[in-house]
Amino acid sequence: MKRYILLIVAVFGLISASAQKKAWGETPADSVKCWEQYNIFGSLYQSKSYADAYDGWLEVYNNCPGAHKNIYIMAPKILSAKLKKTEDPSAKAELERLFIEQYDNRLVYFPGKEGYVKGQKALKYAKFNKDSTKAAYYLFKEAYEIDGYKISPSVMNGYFLSAVRMFNAKEIELAELVNTYDRISEAIEKNNNELNLKIKDFQAKKEAGELDAKGEKKLVRTEKILSGYDKVGGNIEKMISPVLTCSRLPLLYNDETFEKNKENTTWLRRGIKAYQKERKDEEGNDVDCTSEPIFFRMAEALFAIEPSATAARGMSGIALRNKDYKKAIDYSKQAAEEEIDPKKQADDYYKIAISYQKLGSLSSAKTYAQKAAANKSNWGAPYILIATIYADAAGQCGADAVQKNAVYWAAINKANYAKSIDSSVGNIANKLVAAYKKSVPDKSVGFQLGYKDGDKYTIGCWINETVTIKFY
Repeated sequence: MKRYILLIVAVFGLISASAQKKAWGETPADSVKCWEQYNIFGSLYQSKSYADAYDGWLEVYNNCPGAHKNIYIMAPKILSAKLKKTEDPSAKAELERLFIEQYDNRLVYFPGKEGYVKGQKALKYAKFNKDSTKAAYYLFKEAYEIDGYKISPSVMNGYFLSAVRMFNAKEIELAELVNTYDRISEAIEKNNNELNLKIKDFQAKKEAGELDAKGEKKLVRTEKILSGYDKVGGNIEKMISPVLTCSRLPLLYNDETFEKNKENTTWLRRGIKAYQKERKDEEGNDVDCTSEPIFFRMAEALFAIEPSATAARGMSGIALRNKDYKKAIDYSKQAAEEEIDPKKQADDYYKIAISYQKLGSLSSAKTYAQKAAANKSNWGAPYILIATIYADAAGQCGADAVQKNAVYWAAINKANYAKSIDSSVGNIANKLVAAYKKSVPDKSVGFQLGYKDGDKYTIGCWINETVTIKFY
């Protein structure tokens, strides 16, 4: 309240200074009335009585729209609250019209933050005019053209959703939809990288005992913003998956377009990411489009120009496809070292783990699977992989038949844990558990060797897992 009183004093002092510009009305009487209403709706706003503030706000908005920027800063909450309490359709329509109009007037009387204002206008327009996808799309596009990657997660989401609707309505071509997708995914990537660097710095200070209460709040706020971008990233991936199929990609990325863009790093990066993007097949397994020859050409061309994380990832994909697991490990390690986003690093570590498993280096495979799991929470795939790594180690550890096959109990535990944190791996986890139950030591053998249900056993070697013996 004290802050608002100071604001009132400041604004009151501005009335006489702005009288020449008629910001507070045409006449002194107008100025007094505007000031009174400004005071009333401002006080109600501060007490969170947003709907009650509407009448005073409207008086000021209509009669002295250039009086103060707060008219427009406070407008969204006031109008949203008034809309919730309004049932008459014509009255609601007028409020929605006013809601959109005030964004335009804000830029007339208080220029600045054009990208932000236009983005907020686009969101409200899309909400109020669900049948006017085309207009919403171009409003979002205009906001992006001004602010680029700095647009908010909600505006990014609205922009891409309107693009998908435009594509489905055959208002834009595939190339424009993909261009919009690339714009937004790259904006998300840039924001994620900046936020992850900030979080890394905050966490380093925290570990060193140098992060104060203010820093803790900044860390929490930064993590929350990052979560917002992650959520939007997940949304646009879901929306693009049915459209950006392996059969459609060659329409955009082919030998002809490659020859025109083989030195265009932006085009190459976008193409590589599009082909590497994971999709679900009919059985629910993750697949990509990297078997296409054009993917190899793009990956090699980009790596020659710019050995970045994306380029190294492309080369790793080629090596995996050729079953050259040593090269796949080298390229994936380079990608992980170049990468800022821990979630993308997790994908690199996962590929390294798979490659080590293929080479029979099970201990290293487990290490990198664990690193992958640590970098991406609630991801079941690394634990599924560890389950298969343990099963591959049957017979390597222990002195008798029970000890040598105890790895299957550990494998069952990992598979069950995987599906407990990630339902998407439930089917494969169930299949593995069913198979591994058939491979645990026989009960009669266990009895002869002195083992019984419920006993605890710690598997040695590099596995180092304690399991509960259970005969099936």
